[in-house]
Amino acid sequence: MDLGNVTFVLHRPSSAENIGAVARALMNFGLAKLAIVAPPSWEGLPRGGGAGNAREQVLTAARKTARHAVGLLEAASIHADARSALGTATWTCGTTSRLVERPRYSPRELARQVALRSGRGSVALLFGEERRGLSDRELELCQAVCTIPTSREYESMNLAQAVAVVAYELAVAGGANDQPTLVPSEPARHATIEALWARAAAVLGATGYLNPQNPEQILAEWRRLVSRAEPTQREVELLLAGVRALERKLRLAGDA
Repeated sequence: MDLGNVTFVLHRPSSAENIGAVARALMNFGLAKLAIVAPPSWEGLPRGGGAGNAREQVLTAARKTARHAVGLLEAASIHADARSALGTATWTCGTTSRLVERPRYSPRELARQVALRSGRGSVALLFGEERRGLSDRELELCQAVCTIPTSREYESMNLAQAVAVVAYELAVAGGANDQPTLVPSEPARHATIEALWARAAAVLGATGYLNPQNPEQILAEWRRLVSRAEPTQREVELLLAGVRALERKLRLAGDA
């Protein structure tokens, strides 16, 4: 387990107190990387007036909850969207209680996966906004999902508490003596995979393969297929180069 390769990503959190509590939980369990996808409420002036901007006002409030983890909070990277926050990850897992077509892990099973994968590259764990969680669009960016078992009478968990549960399991798994065997091949980076889908969508759309009314339906199935295969960075680069070659050929044929 390489905890230095694990980033916890908060997608548009609405509570400053939760953000600070997340930083504190991460520090409790030896984790140091936090990324935040900024919610729309961070734009503009502070709600209650005063100097600075809304984002700084939220982070100032978060520092009070973070206590001794203020340094970790201040080192957090801020992003405009989930794609940007996950861009350097080689494996991503989203948290949800909904049923989706992804490999599904409990926090303990997730920790075993992270123990295996964090030694090979960066891993990102994506947590949704407090009231709505992660949408289908955000979960499409993840290769797997993690569900924390909770009572059916009250399934929803507080964001900071959910982070603490997962962080604890990672810390426990990281203390194990049997370290996984490292795989020498480099896993595909999230940004490269997204570049592949962008070009594939353009080419497949131009050939009439995709339904123009709902092109994402077929692409989502292709995403799941490639995700299960867990290609290397080299393999995705080869696929991307092939799609770009087809795109050039189509363009030349159209100009003829």
